[in-house]
Amino acid sequence: MHVVELPDETDAWAKTKAEAEGFLTVSDYVAHLVQQQKEIEVLREKLLAGMEGESFSFDEVSQRLRARLEEKLR
Repeated sequence: MHVVELPDETDAWAKTKAEAEGFLTVSDYVAHLVQQQKEIEVLREKLLAGMEGESFSFDEVSQRLRARLEEKLR
């Protein structure tokens, strides 16, 4: 476990945001924000990797997704 001290103004803001978004504690809210940031970074890396790799048109992607869905429904 980590303890992070926030300046009073930041702490008050974080408490207000945590409450407004349904978190019981500022710690829960901060943990949520850290997890969100992690997920954003993972998605960004995947997007950048995809931009460097093979590209597909929207029609190709939708056809592939449709085919996969039809296979799973069988």
